[in-house]
Amino acid sequence: MKLQALADALAPLPDRLLVGLSGGADSVALLRILTLAGKCCGAVHVNHGLRGDESDGDEAFCRELCKGLGIPLTVERLRLPQDAGEGEAREARYRAFARALAEHGADALALAHQRDDQAETLLLHLMRGSGLQGLCGMAPDAVVNSMRVVRPLLDRSGEELRDALREAGQAWREDSTNGRDTFLRNSIRHRLLPEMERLIPGASRRIAETAAGLRLDEAALAEQTDAFLQAHTGMDWLHLAPWRALPGALRYRTLRRWWQRCAGEAMDERNLTRQQTEDLVRTASGAPGAACNLPGMWQCRREPVCLHLIPPETRAVQQVPACDGAALCGVTLCLGPSQRAPGDERSAQEVPAALLTGAVLRTMQPGDVIRPFGSGHTRPLEEFMRGRGVDPSFRTRVPLLCRGETILLAAGLGAGDIPAFDETEQNLRITWNGVMPWLLKEETP
Repeated sequence: MKLQALADALAPLPDRLLVGLSGGADSVALLRILTLAGKCCGAVHVNHGLRGDESDGDEAFCRELCKGLGIPLTVERLRLPQDAGEGEAREARYRAFARALAEHGADALALAHQRDDQAETLLLHLMRGSGLQGLCGMAPDAVVNSMRVVRPLLDRSGEELRDALREAGQAWREDSTNGRDTFLRNSIRHRLLPEMERLIPGASRRIAETAAGLRLDEAALAEQTDAFLQAHTGMDWLHLAPWRALPGALRYRTLRRWWQRCAGEAMDERNLTRQQTEDLVRTASGAPGAACNLPGMWQCRREPVCLHLIPPETRAVQQVPACDGAALCGVTLCLGPSQRAPGDERSAQEVPAALLTGAVLRTMQPGDVIRPFGSGHTRPLEEFMRGRGVDPSFRTRVPLLCRGETILLAAGLGAGDIPAFDETEQNLRITWNGVMPWLLKEETP
């Protein structure tokens, strides 16, 4: 029996797999194969509702199939706009997968992408101007949107899976939209790949094998890239001085990986084209003030010290009561006993305990001014931060210890309107703990 042979030939997999079941031949074959292998703990079917009665027919088919196999099925019925694009549908589908994964207590989500899908993906990315990562295609085992996703059939052709289903007398559903060439992937499937197979039989298999080989190179480079990102970036900022010291190929990779980490790894429509990657590199290499647009109405801006990803929405003022352990923008306010020394104003400072009564920790708001310690006059807070070399995009996230309108301390930057140290007072020692990227400098020490 061909389905049993496919089950016996599976590579090692997690024990409890949730199958993403569309009702198409590939996903039906995957469900049957994993059931025979004793790896299937359930299935999830997402009814997008975009094809009317046909979508409902797919759902009914999946319910009947799972009932006959004794497989628990979760059905998610989505209500998307009729003009919803592939990207919007994919986002909603992955959210549904995540909910079902938790419901079934599965180790991973199993998707039925096969060898022909892999070849299509590589060609699609190649035509869009992808780098090495895109040319690796889909990974057989990966983390997508915090879910472990496995694709056990990437070394099998679609025709092989259909042959196995025909032998077993197993029906499947055909999505009518798969026959339309309005989508680029369908044009590749119906026109480009068949012509390549006509010219060089086995082209699809060799393209998929190329993707598998490239993944080995990708893995080695990814390790170096991730080490750099861990040391020199936050979710939406990248320190430029160490980036400039990287070899050229790693510069491209780190910027693309940094963006993907921010944008969301499952969102293909957020992937950068070759031109967008070039724009990003030019921005990073340009003068302060250089900027470029990115997918999703994001923008990247080069500032004196760092490269910043700017979201489409405006960041709101944040505020929490000032107390020991209060946290804001990744920085924690710590209060401790006096050490009978004033502190350095930036990392630690002693103030009278009474000064903290009613104080808050907040971010900058329009019109803020500060009276720097020892100064006889106030300055706009923006000007004060600019003088400290703080990139504009960081200025709205520096935690400020305030009492009323008075700024007492700016985390890592200095003291404001606080009294001179008096060791006879009942003092508290304030320290700031956490990552403060606004303290990074333009040049590496």
